[in-house]
Amino acid sequence: MSDALPAEPETGSGSAAPRATVARPVGRPAGRRPGSRPALTSPTGGSAGAQPSATAPGPLPVVGLWAPAPGVTVVLDRVDRVLATPAALDRLRPEEHRAAAAMAHWRAREHLAGRALLRMLLAAPAGETVARGPVVPEPAGRPRLPGSPRLGVSVSHSGPYVAAAVGVGLDIGVDVQVPVPPSPGMLRRCCPARTAARLAGLPSDRSADAFARVWTVQEACVKARGTGLSGAPWRVRANPDEAAGSWGGLCWRRLPWPPSAGAGAGALACAYGPARAGSGAACGPDGCRPPTAPFPPAGTRPRRGHPLLVEDIDAH
Repeated sequence: MSDALPAEPETGSGSAAPRATVARPVGRPAGRRPGSRPALTSPTGGSAGAQPSATAPGPLPVVGLWAPAPGVTVVLDRVDRVLATPAALDRLRPEEHRAAAAMAHWRAREHLAGRALLRMLLAAPAGETVARGPVVPEPAGRPRLPGSPRLGVSVSHSGPYVAAAVGVGLDIGVDVQVPVPPSPGMLRRCCPARTAARLAGLPSDRSADAFARVWTVQEACVKARGTGLSGAPWRVRANPDEAAGSWGGLCWRRLPWPPSAGAGAGALACAYGPARAGSGAACGPDGCRPPTAPFPPAGTRPRRGHPLLVEDIDAH
C-alpha cells in the first residue's frame, strides 16, 4: 500500500474524512532526557547494548525483523499490537495525531501504527532525536526525514498488518499485502502474458498469493524511487516464484512471512538502491550508527537477538 497520507502540512493532501477517536500521545517516561536513547530489552531478558533502567520501556512489539542487505532493516507487525504498546506510541508527534483525527477510524489506526513502528525502527540506528523528529512527504508521497537525508524510510499497511523499513544511505521502499484474488485486467496489466495466463489458471487462493508476491515487489520498487503509482509499478517485471531480483538500479527482495504474524499469510517485499538525492548530513546529534545488535550476512532470514525482536520466528 502507498506511503502517501491525507491532509496535514507534514502528511500530504486529500479531503478530510470523519474524525476518529485515536490514541493520544503517551507522556515521556520520567527521567529520560529528550534525545536520549532508551535501553531496549533483548528476547533473553538481558540488555541490548545498554543497561536497562527503571524508566526504560520494555520489549517492543515485533513479529518479523529482517536485514536483507547491509544498512537495510525491515520490520513487520500487527496494527493492533503496535497501538497497544505505550512505548511505541510515546514517539508519535502531535501533528501525526492531528492528521489521524481527520481520517476514518480504520485509516487513523493504520497511520498511527505505521508511524509508531517506523519510529521504533529508527531509534536503533539513529537514536532518539531522529526517532522523534519530523517525517514529511515528498510530492509523490514518499516519507523523508528532513534532518537526516542519509536515512531512507518507507511504511506500508494492508489489512491487520503494518511494515516499516529503514535504509542507511539508501533509497528504500517496503510493501505488505494481504492476498486478494486479482481481476483478469490486473493480471494482464501487471504480469507478462505467460505469467498472467498461468496465474489465471490457478485456484483463486493460490492466484491471490502469487499475485501478491508480484505486486509487493512492484510497489516496493516505485516507492523506493519516490514515484508511487505514478511510476507505473506494473512495468516492474517480478516473477512470483523468484525470491530476489533487480529493476532500474534497485535490488528487491521478498521476505519470508513469519508464522507468528497471526492467522492468514501475506506477502512482504522491499527494494533498495543508492540514494539519488544528496546525503552528506549526519543523522543527528548521535550520528548514524548501526543497530545495537549486528547485522547478519546479507540474506533474507529473520534476525534473532535484535533489541526489537520479542518473538522467535523461522524462515520458511
